[in-house]
Amino acid sequence: MRGAAAIAGLVLATFGAVLPQAMSAPTLALTAESYGTTVAESSWALTATLIVAVASTPVLGRLGDAFGARRMLLMLLPVVAIGLVMAALAPDLGWLIAGRAVQGLAGGAFPLAIACVPHLVPERRRAAAVGLITATFATGTGFGVVIAGLLVDHVGVRALSWVPLAFLAAAELLIAASLPHIPTHPDVHIDVRSALRLSLGLAALLVALTEAPQWPLPAVAMAGCLALGAGLIAAWLVREHRSPDPLVDPRTLRRRGVWSTHLTAMLLGATLLGSFVLLPAFAEAPAETGRGLGRTVTDAALLLLPASLAMLAVGPLSGVLRRRIGTRAPVLLGAVTAAAGGLVIFAATRDFAALLVGTVLLGAGIAVASAGMVNVLVDQVPDDEVGVTTAVNVVARQVGGALGAAGVAAALAVGGTGPEAADYGAAFAVLVVLAGLGVLAAMLIPARASAGADAP
Repeated sequence: MRGAAAIAGLVLATFGAVLPQAMSAPTLALTAESYGTTVAESSWALTATLIVAVASTPVLGRLGDAFGARRMLLMLLPVVAIGLVMAALAPDLGWLIAGRAVQGLAGGAFPLAIACVPHLVPERRRAAAVGLITATFATGTGFGVVIAGLLVDHVGVRALSWVPLAFLAAAELLIAASLPHIPTHPDVHIDVRSALRLSLGLAALLVALTEAPQWPLPAVAMAGCLALGAGLIAAWLVREHRSPDPLVDPRTLRRRGVWSTHLTAMLLGATLLGSFVLLPAFAEAPAETGRGLGRTVTDAALLLLPASLAMLAVGPLSGVLRRRIGTRAPVLLGAVTAAAGGLVIFAATRDFAALLVGTVLLGAGIAVASAGMVNVLVDQVPDDEVGVTTAVNVVARQVGGALGAAGVAAALAVGGTGPEAADYGAAFAVLVVLAGLGVLAAMLIPARASAGADAP
């Protein structure tokens, strides 16, 4: 009973942590209207969350490995709650951005939750628990979009903070009461300079994908941010190779089972977020011009709801599949299913029912693959590296998501006068290509994944 309560607490923490980011994306225009500013300026409320999440998640994962994932999670959730309260009560856009930046620390909740699992669940049930938490993480993105629409329509923009706050409060109580003590590793040292290089490098890459396209001379701005990010990450890698106690062990990153899993996560993350940006826009576009389906906002949200439900339903099945067909197979099966969903969407964009089928396949496939990827990583690395390795996987998904959203936006902006039918077709083609590349990346994951099995 206590174990079930602890798993419930981890699930609630994961869901409450992912909701703020998911709910912010579709409400930027309403946020701008509420604070009397432009959409470009209000977009920083989302970008600040993403930057802090990408920059802090690997560090929080490593801190969990060093000082105990339970302790770090119990410290992290109240801080995120403070950010939610700041955003809910923000008198102006500056306070809102500050609150959303604090919320970005929630990115560490998922890897910390995963790092708790090996100490909580017997090995035979570990994969199912990982699948449930991972499915919750993936599902939160879709549900966040749907919940955001309902809250904004009936309560207002500020309600976007109160709902995740309730989930996090319940999670804090359950985890404190039911999650057992997790051993610490006090000999682990956190290299602050190395962590800062990695954080700034990842932040620069994210700004290049999200904000630089809106700046003057966007091509120059993007190239400059990308170059800065690449340079900082290269310097980080050099320091990690020389460090006796690296933030992320380069030997771990060089394992084929690890880097190929991160690559798969990035590509499938790009496919998922790209679809969540594209599908509502296409559904709401006017049908008379041949551009979209001319559906209501509610209908557009319904396109994402089946995919979210499919994620939640099939994610835990990855553990069953892992026992029956091997470690890599669930990832590959999920990636192929997601690619099939992308093809259905591409081939039948004018049929709302077919779009629903396509999104269900896409969501279910990504859920199975995501849970499978985390199980691969848990098998690949020692228990005291699960937190940071899973955190890097989360970062790969977030950077991939930004890449997918940017790719879709670029395809829709080709005409320069508003998306035409051909632009939507190109955007759907981008999703198919990303999903196909995800399948190829999944094929690179070793068929048999065990710690050290494919060490360099």
